[in-house]
Amino acid sequence: MAVTMMHQERAGRSANGFTLVELLVVIAIIGILVGLLLPAVQAAREAARRMSCQNNVKQQCLAFQNYHAQFKRLPSGSRFAKDRGPVDGVGGAWTSILPHLEQDATAEKIDPAVPWYLVKPKLAELVLPVLLCPSDITDQRHTHPFISVMNLPCGEWFGSNSYAMSAGYSDAVTYTAGMNPRKHTLHTGVFGFQSETPFKQILDGLSHTFAIGEAASGFPLCEGIGCTTPIIPADQPLADTNTVHSWLIGGATPSVFFDQGMRYAGGYGSTVEPLNKSPVTDSYYDVADMTNQTPSWQGGPHRLSNFRSYHVGGANFGFCDGSVQFFTESIDMKLYRALSTVMGREIVQLP
Repeated sequence: MAVTMMHQERAGRSANGFTLVELLVVIAIIGILVGLLLPAVQAAREAARRMSCQNNVKQQCLAFQNYHAQFKRLPSGSRFAKDRGPVDGVGGAWTSILPHLEQDATAEKIDPAVPWYLVKPKLAELVLPVLLCPSDITDQRHTHPFISVMNLPCGEWFGSNSYAMSAGYSDAVTYTAGMNPRKHTLHTGVFGFQSETPFKQILDGLSHTFAIGEAASGFPLCEGIGCTTPIIPADQPLADTNTVHSWLIGGATPSVFFDQGMRYAGGYGSTVEPLNKSPVTDSYYDVADMTNQTPSWQGGPHRLSNFRSYHVGGANFGFCDGSVQFFTESIDMKLYRALSTVMGREIVQLP
């Protein structure tokens, strides 16, 4: 009798439990469900990052508008220290709009007579969240091999920047005699060296001219317009092998640094090459030919990097009227270039 009852208890436990096959089936089903849900979760996260990035661009555009309201012009794309040369930049447009980004304390530490390489390390390495896209894959601070070996007063660490100033369809961001702003042409964009663009010169309309666009860090870098071969560290140990630039330095690579091994993306973007071209073209300007305003595609000596982002299929751009647009990387090049110039007089329709 006791034996019979023991067999019945064992039979009951077996009937109420799971067999190994059933357990494996359940695990497989859960795995499939997770596999189906993961892309949706990732897509939702990227949508949130893209929206945060758009908000960053919006804040910068509003800061540019507030700057214009105060000074009746947009800030210079690159300012140079007084009585110094074309390698002694004080900073890009972002250093000028710091007070309008609620960064008054930081703005007070920037002296227009002091080049970027003479500032204190604490300022150079400062991270400004509004200038960082959440989709960027690199660190918030970065170094440059060429600068690191120079032991400059600014140190070797710099706060990163995910955005670039638009130079338009012309990648010759030079100036005229006496280091005065270049004259706008059919191909120039909002920003350039020593630029002082008032809204009244943006003849294409504020809502049809973008001022900034994404310039994500971490893309492989290559040398020269149309380049396709990434820079190899072993071959060029002082070169940046990936795109990266700071809100403080901005600018582009001067020929005197280039000749010593520096390769750098810079703080400008042009529409000479397609959006999201990878590897990204490096920047370069000839300090011995600074008044030459001929773009690279017409044989000029200068060049700038292309716009790029890690958002799926395109990038965010901020317009002079404060609006933000997402351009797909398949955007028509004629339209793309028309939207980057200030006085091309093109009749365009936003995508």
